[in-house]
Amino acid sequence: MSYLIYYLVPVAFLMVAFISWLITRCARARTGIDNLILLLLLAMMVAMLVGPAYLYLATLNFTIGDVAIWEIAVFMSVGMMPGGVLLFAQYWMEGDPERKGPLPFSNLLRHVTRLRAAYILLLLLSEILMGWTFDLASGLISLSEGYTAAAVVREVSYSLITYWFVFTMVGEMTLTLLAFRKSIRRDLLALLGLQTVIMFLTPTALASQLWQTYALYLEAAVMTCVMVFAIDYLRRKKERDHALLNYLGLFIAANAVMMAGYLLWLVSGDTLLLALSLAAETVVYFDAVLTGAGLGRSFVLGPVVVGPPDLHPLPQVIDSLANAS
Repeated sequence: MSYLIYYLVPVAFLMVAFISWLITRCARARTGIDNLILLLLLAMMVAMLVGPAYLYLATLNFTIGDVAIWEIAVFMSVGMMPGGVLLFAQYWMEGDPERKGPLPFSNLLRHVTRLRAAYILLLLLSEILMGWTFDLASGLISLSEGYTAAAVVREVSYSLITYWFVFTMVGEMTLTLLAFRKSIRRDLLALLGLQTVIMFLTPTALASQLWQTYALYLEAAVMTCVMVFAIDYLRRKKERDHALLNYLGLFIAANAVMMAGYLLWLVSGDTLLLALSLAAETVVYFDAVLTGAGLGRSFVLGPVVVGPPDLHPLPQVIDSLANAS
């Protein structure tokens, strides 16, 4: 399986860049069609990763040819064709001077919480399946004939603590923070940066005693910095940001579970609790970065009128506000 590394590493870089781009687009999408296209692209990512995993479970064999055929088929059928049709339809409708009323799928914009949950679920599935598939391909994990569902769960949980999951996630966190550095408030950006460092310092990512020892100490030091920040924030701020407090609470809770998972891993070698805590960290990060970057703020919930400038409702809105004042 070692020859697959030369295929997997560049693919991993491309997928990290593509998922990071999708995350930035998710936070900045303005129309229902934009959001639907992004949901289709994320579903395409999940489907492209389900295929190789299914092929492996069915045959216990992993070949580049099978994976490439599956990925090309999914890329064309699930992602590009419907996405291209929707994008063309949006440009056509926005360019029609006689069209009035909302664009199709505008109802998606009225359910920001559900939309964010759908984004997070698809992103989490893509991360888990990418880590598992790459671990299978590189030979870090394997199944034997007559495997059970418990064996699959055990291998999937182990794949969440390896470098394929941890470092690809760190790459996405870094790229998205760079993209959102001017869109996210500084205190939240600093905390998200600390969370990225904590994810990078996952002791189980590398099979090195030196790495595991120093990573654990450094991670505890960074977590101490987070606690100091939280205490200082609560002491200084009279008017507190509830969204930031919610993120802090979830972040600290996920890290507490992570520390318990490390202890269980050191004592018994069980990785399930640690894997669940890393998945929780991923969800907390995606929720914070999408919310902090403004998912939903640019949505136009009322009818979108496309036409000449004198038909646009903005002047009437301004006049009514002026009269009311």
